[in-house]
Amino acid sequence: MEKDLKLEMRDIYKDFAGNPVLKGVTFQLRRGEVHSLMGANGAGKSTLVKILNGIHNADAGTIYIDGQNANIKRSEDAEKYGISFVHQELNICPDLSVAENIFIGRLEKNRFGLYDMTKTKKKAQELLDMIQINLDVTEKVGRLRGAEKQIIEILKALTMNASVLVLDEPTSSLNEKEKKTFFEIVDRLKKQGVSTIFISHFLKDVLTISDRVTVIKDGVNNGVFYAKDIDKDTLITAMMGSATIKRQDRKKIQNENQIAMELIDFSSSNKFGNINLKVSKGSILGVCGLLGAGKTEIARAIFGLDPIDSGRVLINGEKIDKVTPDNMLINGVTMVSEDRKVEGFIPLLSIRENSTLSIFNKMCKQAGIFDYAKQISYSEELAKKMTVKCSSIEQPVGSLSGGNQQKVVISRCVAAEPSVFILDEPTRGVDVHAKAEIYQILTNMANNGVAIIVFSSELEELLEVCDDIVILKKGRITEMVRATDTDKNTLLSKIS
Repeated sequence: MEKDLKLEMRDIYKDFAGNPVLKGVTFQLRRGEVHSLMGANGAGKSTLVKILNGIHNADAGTIYIDGQNANIKRSEDAEKYGISFVHQELNICPDLSVAENIFIGRLEKNRFGLYDMTKTKKKAQELLDMIQINLDVTEKVGRLRGAEKQIIEILKALTMNASVLVLDEPTSSLNEKEKKTFFEIVDRLKKQGVSTIFISHFLKDVLTISDRVTVIKDGVNNGVFYAKDIDKDTLITAMMGSATIKRQDRKKIQNENQIAMELIDFSSSNKFGNINLKVSKGSILGVCGLLGAGKTEIARAIFGLDPIDSGRVLINGEKIDKVTPDNMLINGVTMVSEDRKVEGFIPLLSIRENSTLSIFNKMCKQAGIFDYAKQISYSEELAKKMTVKCSSIEQPVGSLSGGNQQKVVISRCVAAEPSVFILDEPTRGVDVHAKAEIYQILTNMANNGVAIIVFSSELEELLEVCDDIVILKKGRITEMVRATDTDKNTLLSKIS
């Protein structure tokens, strides 16, 4: 064992119900190193991390901390060894405040041993000021957006004075400016001797922050690289076995004057105001802005998940009298929401059941009898089309990796054959190859006349897939640009 190793997971095996997920994986982390862990959805990354955290126990293999055998059977064991986690799936208490969530389990106390709310709020504010995030420390976390909850998880991990920090998709909800600040924090911790395991599908982030990168493919090691010596294509090939697919060129929009959806003076108090926009049949419209600009709030309001104060929604020129999810579905509008875990799927139901939730009526024969064989055939075709990695379509969606869960959510919406498709952060937690496949699906849908609106914090994604991009600032539209006439830096300057 190397002398400067802080952590080693050696020859780790894990099997779930006869499905081998890890087949002898070894991972080594040096002191004061940022070491990224990469792989396609379902490759085994999250399982390896959960073993380190004691959520799962390995079937075979050994964990060493500072050269000594570490017995990690529970999450409390990992914390005793100085290992702190930020998981891809958030672990927050919605009824507690921002400050209380950050310091949960370590709340500041007064001289009588009682909870000191003032001191806890002050310390939380210091952390928020350090990473330059504007959040009210007294706000209940249940009222916050997904991106804001992710920031709280990051801050929570930073309060534990850990010697090993494990970050599972920590930048998925951060914009470019926030990422830069976050990287500065990680670099500061690195200089203090903290070792960091960084798990991400964002290739640029991995190459920016990492010293080394370990790639897992199909449950086995498929290379350890020094980040300074490789590029994106090297990582993609190691992860997927080949370079990522290229999206086909978009057809010229033939229906620019055929408006599929229009928002007129769309407003919601303290969230957004006077939103006026049109999306044509066969076009892909992007919407971007910094955290708090109103992206998710607008997306949810369009679909009727959140109320509005004033404004109108027109579908194919017809006003929707009551904007509710039921009415929007009836009028051919579907939506992929930002929080897949809460709103996207039913975890205990299978892939077959989740992917056909929106089209149960189409699965019936003429006599009204449910056609089980048709459902199986259709869901198998959908799973194959969306490249969902699973043991079978009977596997519960809750047991899939985060990226594969997202594919099932998107497949359910695609199955409904919408005329307007709204997507809020559609590729969060999805690997680079699957992103390209999702972009191709959206392109094909648009080429077939579907109007698509993509709300995203990933500027490269918007430039890749969209025709036009709307710029949001503080709940107002400030500009619309043609994707082919701009670039990432220009977009970033416009939203900042």
